Amino acid sequence: MSFNLKSIFVYLFICITYAGMAQAVGIDAKEKEKVDRIFIFFNNGAPQKAYELAKKNLKILKTNKSKANLNLLLAQYFHNQSSIDSSLYFTKQALDYKINNDSLQARLTILGYNLYALNNKIKGLNQESKKWHLLGVELSEKANETNLKYWHLHGLANSYLSLDEQNKALVIFKECLKNSSDDEIILGSCINLGAIYSSLGQYDLSNNYLLRAKSMCQNNGRNNALASILLNIGNNFFDRGLLNDALETFYEVQKKSQENKLYNLELFALGKIGTILFKQKRYNDASLIFSQNLSKSIDLGILSSEMHSYEMLSKIFEKKGDYKSAYTNRKNYIFIKDSIANLEKGEEINRLEIKYQTLEKEKAIKILQIESNNKTLKIKNRDAAIETYKLEQSIIAKQNENQVLQFQNGAEKRKNEIALLKEREELKAVELSRQKTIQYVVLIAFFILLIPIIGLLVIYYQKLQAQSLLLLKEKEINVQKVNSLLKDQEIKLIKASIAGQDQERKKIAQEMHDSIGGNLAAIKLQFSQLSDSPDKIDLIYRQLDDTYEQVRSLSHNLLPKKVRETDFIRLINEYIKNIADACKIEVNTAFYSEEKLNNLAKELQNDLYAIFQELTTNTIKHAKATSIDLQLDLLNDSIFFVFEDNGVGFNIAETASGIGLTNVKSRVANIGGVLHIDSHPNRGTIINIEIPITSK
Repeated sequence: MSFNLKSIFVYLFICITYAGMAQAVGIDAKEKEKVDRIFIFFNNGAPQKAYELAKKNLKILKTNKSKANLNLLLAQYFHNQSSIDSSLYFTKQALDYKINNDSLQARLTILGYNLYALNNKIKGLNQESKKWHLLGVELSEKANETNLKYWHLHGLANSYLSLDEQNKALVIFKECLKNSSDDEIILGSCINLGAIYSSLGQYDLSNNYLLRAKSMCQNNGRNNALASILLNIGNNFFDRGLLNDALETFYEVQKKSQENKLYNLELFALGKIGTILFKQKRYNDASLIFSQNLSKSIDLGILSSEMHSYEMLSKIFEKKGDYKSAYTNRKNYIFIKDSIANLEKGEEINRLEIKYQTLEKEKAIKILQIESNNKTLKIKNRDAAIETYKLEQSIIAKQNENQVLQFQNGAEKRKNEIALLKEREELKAVELSRQKTIQYVVLIAFFILLIPIIGLLVIYYQKLQAQSLLLLKEKEINVQKVNSLLKDQEIKLIKASIAGQDQERKKIAQEMHDSIGGNLAAIKLQFSQLSDSPDKIDLIYRQLDDTYEQVRSLSHNLLPKKVRETDFIRLINEYIKNIADACKIEVNTAFYSEEKLNNLAKELQNDLYAIFQELTTNTIKHAKATSIDLQLDLLNDSIFFVFEDNGVGFNIAETASGIGLTNVKSRVANIGGVLHIDSHPNRGTIINIEIPITSK
């Protein structure tokens, strides 16, 4: 089993490509910030979130660089999921964008060619995969992209392996092992060299390469490489006839492949398990394995595995005496095989054309050799030379005659096919005439029934119009009632807030008067008597400490009780539920990660909660929005706060800040954050806030 360097490492090159593109002159700063964040998610174990953000931002981004890279990211995401057709689609979308930078355009194209090659390899189209790798090697050399060149060379060697050209693959893998500085290329080359030498029966040399590869995978999370190494070890057991050891190893490969979503390796392991069970005459178990393998192959669109499963199921049913099932699976096997052959037909035509041109050249050389021999023989023995020439000519004529007969037979066969097609066309014409007569009868009956139906529809339509007018008036009355209730509720909330603030002020004033004021008066009295009683200095220090603790406790108690006693995310969600129930507005949230956000300092949580309340209140009062999107992420010791609504928006340059936005700006400045507002009339509002945690 060859090891193919695929999705786990390729997206690193996508990131490198985007980093180069982002430095180009004129790129929109806002788009760069958005795309950078998406790549951070993709590279830090959150590919699903990166996928969702990429799909959303593709609709609003404007520069070709950003769109090309997000399409390439989506192609890599679907390749990782073994969704081959989707990966090919997004790869094509990425390559359709043109970038005004030759080196960046070349790098993007090379990465796209690599995805084309890998996806076609998984589908079993090895000739097509080889073509894209050859184009990638050529373009890498022109663009001086040495690292990407060896990625394509490694993939080309894998294609040669699939096409049973082991000698070519062996040379390229050794070149990669010798000259590449990329650990992943070296690892893949060791695994593949182990597989090749295993197929050649040189098991000691095979194990040397496999052990070297295994040592590179210790404690570094290279699960796909470890699975591939185990697969090759299983192949060694299988080739030596140690079927039980091989079976145990392949089951372990299947388990690791499922755990790490390595679907292609899982299919190969299942195929090997089924083959061993077939050899052990455990036909029922083998049938279950190949049925499972067939279902997964169809879901993933992997034609080579699908074809092999049909072939083995045909053999199993034949052994069990179920010839009908054996025949059905054999037909499916031939159909898939023909489909692959048709897909690679273009490559076959090119090979036949090259072969034909070679034969023509050889034929011309033969004729020249015959003429040369005739001239030589004419000097020695003209009669013998003439006889030899005639004999050669008769042979050539016979060959031409055979070719003519072949063409005539082909033409006769085509005539018979044409006659058969004509007969079928005549039968179709008769059937079509009969169907037209039936259609005419049905059409006449339809028109007879249509007239009374139209009359009923007119009456029903008039009734619906009257009902719609009535419903419209009722709806206007309900809207007025709802608006009145909302205003009453807002007034009640404001009054309750003012009453609560007054109560808190009274409580704070009483606490300061009773405790802190008393302590300060006692300290003042002690200072006035200090000259008469110097030993009271320790008592004064204790009273100062006590006063400090009371001030600290009082300031701590100023935090609202619900902020102090409730998890931050739960507090936000409860507020959103109350807003949604009262105002019928949809609020969508995204938090990352909830545990870290819940562990923030309570003072910072209180500020964030107050900012969210203020922004939500402004949206309800002024924006006329139907939905709000809140995104709160904690990444790299910074908080990213994004608040977006689909309301009427406003002109930032012309509209002065109201009290609400002024309060938000003040709070953000107090906690060391940066606030950016993006709003236009009739396009909604987006507010981005970035807060470094260390500043609080």
